[in-house]
Amino acid sequence: MGKKLSDTNHTGQIGISWLSWILEGLWGCGIETISAHNDNSLDILIFLKRREKSKYAGPTGDVIFAQVKTGYKSNIPKGREYSINLKKDYLDSHRPRWLKFPGPVIMINVIPPKVTKGTPLVFWTDLRDPSNFRDSGAVRFETKRKLDAINGKSELYNLCWQWAELRALPVVIAPSRLDWTNIHPGKITTSSESFHERCREFYSAWMQEAEKRPTRFSNVRITNRGWRHMTRSGRSKARMMQSLLLLPAASKLLDPSNNLTPAMLTKVSQHTLPSGRIQSRHYEGITVRVTFFERQEAVVRVIIESTTIREPLSGKEETTRTLYSIYEVARARKSM
Repeated sequence: MGKKLSDTNHTGQIGISWLSWILEGLWGCGIETISAHNDNSLDILIFLKRREKSKYAGPTGDVIFAQVKTGYKSNIPKGREYSINLKKDYLDSHRPRWLKFPGPVIMINVIPPKVTKGTPLVFWTDLRDPSNFRDSGAVRFETKRKLDAINGKSELYNLCWQWAELRALPVVIAPSRLDWTNIHPGKITTSSESFHERCREFYSAWMQEAEKRPTRFSNVRITNRGWRHMTRSGRSKARMMQSLLLLPAASKLLDPSNNLTPAMLTKVSQHTLPSGRIQSRHYEGITVRVTFFERQEAVVRVIIESTTIREPLSGKEETTRTLYSIYEVARARKSM
């Protein structure tokens, strides 16, 4: 028989102890270990909290259900992904239980010190995602999904829709049509029509409308700078398509009638131009919950680049605010 790689009671305790140090000690979250006598396909409950320095300090009200598997690998995982084999019968009996829990359910794999020859490594995978299971009885992990002092916290928080700050965000309904253009990126009418070209047509119409009626979009300039940033080389096609589909919603977020106040996202950077004038620049964001007719609600952020040019002698200043980017921060999940 081959060497057993599944977790023993001692090895399992190493995994739980290491997770407690990360989740409680480093992240400031709560953790509750499930007694082995009451184990119903779970090992720990993770109670998400924001640290005291956060604007939304304290418990968020969200819980992540987790099963912990320590070991199962005789070496450090390499490449983009790896699997641990739990056998088909095990997955067939446990998956229905995992899906019944009222929130995100993850599996955590702790690679112990006897394998790493140092500190343990921790990876996690989403048990609600069918693509993470194999017919052979294996569970897939991506090596980019780590849990340590600096990795994983944002992704785990993203599994939970009901963050305290997300619940408090204003809600905007995505427009199905706009009175200043009959073009909509998400509505392609012919099979020969290019999505990219249609989005470009919409953006061009938006640029023209913003130039004619700047106050309609809170005096935020719509220029090619934003288009180039969102369609830049090297950006994934999925992220690019996401931003382009959000163009109509972004135009509505800039409508002053919504009374949405941008928040500072970066510190002000300053440098002297060759002309001797002083340029100051920072980035602002408008973040809201957007409801869509055709899909789940999402948290959308519009990034605005604010640039001020100051004459050093007269002190005269001129500030321009320009659309820079649009993206989804998080999306509501039907399984939640």
